[in-house]
Amino acid sequence: KNNEKKMMGKEDISILIPGCGNDPLLLDLYNSGYRHLTAFDYSPGAIDRQRDLMEYLPKNTSGSQDSIRLSVLDARNLPSEWTGEFDVVIEKGALDAIYLSGDGNFEKAVLELTRVVKRGGICVSVSGVVESELRKEVFGSGEAWDCLRDGGN
Repeated sequence: KNNEKKMMGKEDISILIPGCGNDPLLLDLYNSGYRHLTAFDYSPGAIDRQRDLMEYLPKNTSGSQDSIRLSVLDARNLPSEWTGEFDVVIEKGALDAIYLSGDGNFEKAVLELTRVVKRGGICVSVSGVVESELRKEVFGSGEAWDCLRDGGN
């Protein structure tokens, strides 16, 4: 029996980018060889901007960009069919914006991101607003998440 984990190639890794805004990260990932990309934002204008940016990507033989999905969604209520779908979640400031809206929205969004990442998957969260103690409390140290560095002093 082979106990080694199968290494996934870039083209096999499913990545979710919540709160994509007008950030070119989606293009950067695609141009780096990642093909299973999903991005969403609460703002229809942000999704329109991502579609505009996608015009700069090369098309495959069928005239599309493989499997890039863009959606207008609320991070507090993601589609049920996304449960355990993503190998990687990369959020850059989306949780900061959600945190600033108050009313427990940050906690709801973290629960949703926890639900959609595969068991053993990775969530990269880049934050400059949410206090590190709250992040550790909500993400749950030692449970579904490991905090490698909180960016604080």
